[in-house]
Amino acid sequence: MIKSPFLLADQTLFKNIDAFEFDYIPDQVLFREEQIAELAFRVRPGIFGARPASAICRGPPGSGKTTTVKHLFTEIADSQKRLVPVYVNCQTDHTRYSVFSRIYRQVLGHAPPRTGVAATVLADAIAASIIRQKIVVLVCLDDFQYLFSEDTANAVLYSLLRMYLNHTDCRVGVILTTSEMDLDVSRALDEGVTSSLCADDISFPRYTPDEIREILRIRVREAVWPGVISSEVLDLIVWKTHKAGDLRVGLDLLKRAVLMAERNARSSVVREDILLAYGDARLITLKKKVGLLPPGERTLLDLITCTGGGDPLTSGELYNRLTDDEEVSYTTFYERLKRLADHGLVDLRIRQKKGRTSVITPRYEAEEIQAVSE
Repeated sequence: MIKSPFLLADQTLFKNIDAFEFDYIPDQVLFREEQIAELAFRVRPGIFGARPASAICRGPPGSGKTTTVKHLFTEIADSQKRLVPVYVNCQTDHTRYSVFSRIYRQVLGHAPPRTGVAATVLADAIAASIIRQKIVVLVCLDDFQYLFSEDTANAVLYSLLRMYLNHTDCRVGVILTTSEMDLDVSRALDEGVTSSLCADDISFPRYTPDEIREILRIRVREAVWPGVISSEVLDLIVWKTHKAGDLRVGLDLLKRAVLMAERNARSSVVREDILLAYGDARLITLKKKVGLLPPGERTLLDLITCTGGGDPLTSGELYNRLTDDEEVSYTTFYERLKRLADHGLVDLRIRQKKGRTSVITPRYEAEEIQAVSE
């Protein structure tokens, strides 16, 4: 622990700042033991040369899906060589070519040609390498709902799941993750793809306040020196993290608060650091969420947040406002609304009054939405 009243240029409150990063993989993934065990059971056949069973990891943002999969992939890679895990982030790799380029790099050990090569050629090269090396490949398509925006979901999954038709002894398994709770894969994908996928859902619920506290407590222990984050300060961070509904908010809040304490030459974080850092962390998280919204959901969010106060809108009132300018079915409208709720942008509360309806409460002010959109 730093005892000097001032932080010198070569002093820091951090032991390991990476422990506060979103992509940091801890030695132990807390409160996801059941999910890890279920995934391990489904992919176990790959260790013995058979095709792993498919799975869909479904849960709201910041519920540990990516951390769980990456933790399992690390264990697989460290314990044997037969089953080769490949992680693909579909937020950045969402075209057919970019997905297969990522798999190509992992399986063949080098990048594919930059231009002039079709995705089908990469797929054939991947299959040939799988057979030659006598390996099984397990691909995680993280946030695979982004493949639908490029209309590549069917093509990617069809190619992966049916490689064995053109390449005997080629074995590929798939894990999908999504934060869209209402995404009906059987309806969104072609029948031929769903019949090959045969995936069961693995649920990732939101963390409870007690779970958030324990996860953040261990990250604090790994990231900073003793005494930097007091129990009272951690309680405040836990409360704000739970309110945001996303563990990543707490991690970013911790890092920013410690940096503020360093900037002010203090050896511990105080309440004011948290309050200031929370504004930054909240808006950065909001910007990421809003930036990834498709046009239909963004229009709906603008309608919700620009009501000018007063009583919260009901789903019926919002639908009527939307259809003044856009022709859309109620089913499509409500699917968009549910996705906004899943992303933590609005709250939905069922009210029984003259029929069943949803009351919509925005979680951000119109000024905040505008600020992150500029």
